[in-house]
Amino acid sequence: MNREMNASCGHSDSSESGKRQKNKWKYLLLFTIFLMGLIEFFGSSCFFSSVFGIPCAGCGSTRAALLLFEGKIGEALRMHPLIFITLFSFLTAFLFITARFIMKKRGKELRLPLSSRALDAVLLSLAALYLIVYLIRMILYFPHTEPMVYNHHSVWGRLISIIREAFSR
Repeated sequence: MNREMNASCGHSDSSESGKRQKNKWKYLLLFTIFLMGLIEFFGSSCFFSSVFGIPCAGCGSTRAALLLFEGKIGEALRMHPLIFITLFSFLTAFLFITARFIMKKRGKELRLPLSSRALDAVLLSLAALYLIVYLIRMILYFPHTEPMVYNHHSVWGRLISIIREAFSR
């Protein structure tokens, strides 16, 4: 009956599945960001810095979180000025994913409190904020102030060293 109503109203099941597919990608993205945050938080090195030698937009977040948990707020903000926003975002995503999972197990649906358009605006705004702060940090502190330092042991850095040695002989 639902299909008949959708067909008579001009709706199709493909638009519904398209929306569900889009939402799955958003949740997958949020979950991936959350996992990357956990990996970063528990001490792995930055992939971006390890490969390219330059810090990423999140470099310093792990040290900032650890300093924050030690009560050193000023030092934490110096390591990464957006640490409070980062931790709040990860906590919010974790709580929502957990609540949604629990509700799904109980046979109920938990929807985002934001519309799809509002969520897109929030995520785009956060990305823009991180990009702006990253650019400011790169201009002011790279390559001489932690955590915005050049990693000479990166894959790219080693490759450049090998090429320099080959041509300097």
